[in-house]
Parts: sequence; structure tokens; C-alpha cells
Amino acid sequence: GGALRIQSLDTTMQTVIQENKHFRLFNRLPKPKVGATVDEWTEHTHVGGHLGGSTNTEAGVIAEATGEYARRVGLVKYLMTRRQVTLVATLQNAIADAEAVEFNAGAKQLLSDAEYLCFEGDSAVVPTEFDGIYAQLRDGINAGQVDPANIMDAEGQSLASVDLVNQAAAHISAYGNFGQPTDIFVSQQTQADLDTGLDPAFRVPLPDVPGGGIQIGAPVRGIRTSWGDIANQPDVFIREGKMLAPFDVLYPAVATAQAALKPSSVSLAAAPDAASKFGQPHAGNYYYGVAGINAAGQSGVLVSTQVAVAAGEKVTLTINASAGGAETGYVIYRSRKNGTNAPSDLREVVRIPKAGSTTTWVDYNRDIPGTTKAYILNLTPSDTAITWRQLLPMLKFPLSPTVSAVIPWAQLLFGYLRISKRRHHVVIKNILPAKADWKPFA
Repeated sequence: GGALRIQSLDTTMQTVIQENKHFRLFNRLPKPKVGATVDEWTEHTHVGGHLGGSTNTEAGVIAEATGEYARRVGLVKYLMTRRQVTLVATLQNAIADAEAVEFNAGAKQLLSDAEYLCFEGDSAVVPTEFDGIYAQLRDGINAGQVDPANIMDAEGQSLASVDLVNQAAAHISAYGNFGQPTDIFVSQQTQADLDTGLDPAFRVPLPDVPGGGIQIGAPVRGIRTSWGDIANQPDVFIREGKMLAPFDVLYPAVATAQAALKPSSVSLAAAPDAASKFGQPHAGNYYYGVAGINAAGQSGVLVSTQVAVAAGEKVTLTINASAGGAETGYVIYRSRKNGTNAPSDLREVVRIPKAGSTTTWVDYNRDIPGTTKAYILNLTPSDTAITWRQLLPMLKFPLSPTVSAVIPWAQLLFGYLRISKRRHHVVIKNILPAKADWKPFA
């Protein structure tokens, strides 16, 4: 009688994908409306003069002072995904509504990209991306508009000590910046390091934890500093560990489809340089991998020959473009010290823009492969120091089917990340979690 037995269908679909709670930064950002695809504003960076410079005699000549201003421009970017379901799928009895499930998946794809790009977007490498926090601070430093201390270097150490966080908080609040640090966004393993080893003196008391959570091993939901409590925001979209492996490992189908973007050749040359941060613990043999990248994805890596690097040396990479030249930038990977040339043994160092038929990049060991970043931000609503400027909120745009019985649509989200007060934010780079399974110099 098995063929006649009615089967039971569980009406709850079990998922192991990202949920709304995972978009920690995007959910926190104010989302004011932008009126055009080109958004302009003025950043006021100094009131003029110097401390004590306004004093004068009764009839003395009044000294002139002028404020410092910088005109800033932001470009709206377009996040889009195309989805469809068959007409039959909408008619039959199913565990879940096919169109609703697919729409939900499309929404999460757009939000995932928005969250990731808020941290790591770089329009110089992929022009369709908007610039994230790191790129905007880096470009501000390069232009002389932001203090280099707004990007701090953990130099391959974990963030179990509060030292760099305290330094960042002091810098954000200092004279000339006048900000207030409110949140620190970290990777999962970095949060685990804080939970395990951060000095209890810097923990924010927790009313729902016995003893207030002021002991080693209690969850660190906030770090108390003299410039205010900084809320911890572990964010799954801040990449670390295996998430920094090449597309050959993470997305092999994409790497295969974008094989034409792979550079035609890459050559290496090691030489002494006083600016090198390759110290004696870093001296050894390395492989490099270079992948081409554009808005469609990333190619597989072209792995170099092995290069021996001594303390005090730099490594110059010369990258020749792919035959088609369709890549807009390159992702550079490096093996661990004395590691192998397998793609699984490479981790991302940096993304760089393509400079033409030949692109040169120099590795001073200032960006360490396999490391992650922490983002200390001022999210005080009244300061509007960082916002998501939105031209179009998420929208379902119907498309017309052509020759198939399908229901197609596009999902759209238009906007970009505007950092109006770059000096109110600090990025700590080169953080290596204590329990990282891939260590660059082990």
C-alpha cells in the first residue's frame, strides 16, 4: 500500500544562508535620499588659524584666517540581480512559494554585496563597485586630506589586546578630528580573540550575564574607553581565513568562466629597499598568484615561480595583461613562507587597478596575506559621519518573458556609501586571529 499512502510535506524550508541580522553595518546606516547619480558635498576640515592665534591688542591689525574645505563627489552605483521561476512552479503545491523564496534570495544577494562592499569596495579595481571604508580612507591619506593614523597596522598580531583600539579611539576624538567612536566591526575569529583574551578592565558590564561579564571568557559586547563605550559588531562579511583564498578554491565555476581574464604572465624580482617591512622572521621562499578581475568575476590564479626574499628586501611583480585585456584590475595572492604553489595555499594580499598592458606592483610586506581588518566607526546619528546614500530602495522590477513560460524579474538597489567625515573612522589592518588555520609566516 506504499504507493497509495499520502506523503507528508514539511511546510517549513530550512535554510543555512544569511539572514537580515547578518547585515550589521548596512542595517545601522542612515539611508537619506540622493537626488542625482552624481552626489556632491563639502567636507569642512579646519576652521582656520591656529590655537591662540586670535589674540590681539586693542587697535592691532586683525590676522586673517580661512577655513579649509574639500569638495567631495560620490557616484551612485547599481546593484542588480535577475531572477525567474517557471509558471508551473507557481501552480503546484510545494513546500514554499517559489516566487517568494526566489525574491527573498535575490534580496539577500543584493544586501550581501552591499554589506561586503561597504568594507572592501574599490571602484579603481572594479568600476561598478562603490568605494568602501578602507578605500575611502586610503585615498584620503594618499591625497593628504586624512591623517595616516586613520589606518593602523596590527603587523600580523591578533587583536586580543585593547592597545590599538584605545589608540584608534583617542585618535578619532583628538583635536582636529573631534569624533566619537561608537562601534567596532570585526571578523568572527577576531571577536573570538576578544572574548577569550581581552583584559577585563576594558569590558563593558553586561546586565544579563552573572557578575556583569567582567571576567576572561565572557562575551565582549563592548569596549570601554575614555572616549566612550565602543559596541562590538562581529560581521560575517569581513573576510578572514579561507574567505581570502583564490576563486579557484572558493568559486571554481566562476574562475573557469572568467579564464580569459587571467594575465598572460607574471615575473618577480627581489631587491633590497630601506622601505621594506620584510624582517628576519619573514625571510624565506614565496610563491605569488595573480588573478584578473572585473565586474563579471575573477579568473583563476596564474602562479609565479618561487622567489627567495631576504630581510630588508622588496618583491616587484610585473604583470602582463590577458590576451583580451578585459580585466579592470588584479588580485594578488601570496603563499605562506616556504609554502607550496597550490591555489589552496595562497591568500589574498591586495587588489590593484590595471595600469595598461603592463602593471607593476611592489610588495613591501605592508599588506600581509591571510589577515583581516577591524573598522572603528562613528555611527552617532546626529553626526552623519557615514551614510548609505540611496537613489532607489530595493525594488522588484517585472521583466517580460520571451519564448518560455517563466515569470522573470529584476531586483534593484541603487546607492553608494558616503563617508562625510573620514577622520571619524579608523581601520586596523593586518590582524591575524590567534586561531587562524593559515599563518603567513609559520
